[in-house]
Amino acid sequence: MRLRFGDATRPRWDIGILCFRGPDGSGAVVKHLGARPVAGKALYGIEPSRERPLVHETSAGAHRVVVVSECLWGAPQAAILVEELAGLGARAVLGFGVAGGLVAELPKGTQIVAPAGVVTDGTSRAYTAAGEVAADPGLGAALRAVADRLGVPLVPVTVATVDALYRETPADARRWLDLGARAVNMETAPLYAAAAACGVRSLWLGHVSDSLLDGGAWDSWERPAVFTDVTVALLAALLGDLADHAL
Repeated sequence: MRLRFGDATRPRWDIGILCFRGPDGSGAVVKHLGARPVAGKALYGIEPSRERPLVHETSAGAHRVVVVSECLWGAPQAAILVEELAGLGARAVLGFGVAGGLVAELPKGTQIVAPAGVVTDGTSRAYTAAGEVAADPGLGAALRAVADRLGVPLVPVTVATVDALYRETPADARRWLDLGARAVNMETAPLYAAAAACGVRSLWLGHVSDSLLDGGAWDSWERPAVFTDVTVALLAALLGDLADHAL
């Protein structure tokens, strides 16, 4: 980071939002929050671009908020960004994403929050020897209050983390279920593990984007945009509540 910034003033943020989504999902967050592009290179592996900026900033009350878009590369990227945001002053990091449902009780579109992540990836092992890592309970309680206020059913789901997107086999799914997971993505456990190591509060929220059906058939990622709209509304309302409190 010294090489990156030199003697220039470094950016400072209080809350980081990592969008583990593609252009549409990330763009929905940026637009809803009215975030503005950050000039220059701020974070590792994310190059500045006037045409397609991936780092934006906004505010929530007195809190400075950074939104990092298209964090698609799983556990290592999640951990790197948590480390860097902690170094730039962030005291809370929110993950905005999706997860694949592993049980019939989690159909596509179910709005979920992860109170815990099962350590099934390699990156998290650099941060913890535990089998499971937890979200910040205060942030989790705040999100549940938001969901109740908005009338949005919010399901707590333990999420496993996978490193290899195209190697999610039936045997893997059975192993994750045996460990207590009910959904899977590429970022929840390392987000929590890195945040704990850095002394940063963290919480992952999202919705079920695809699911395994009875007999092992896959219900694909195709889904209406309204699922994302609901998750964005939850995130924005959570930020609004955090604006009134110290982090």
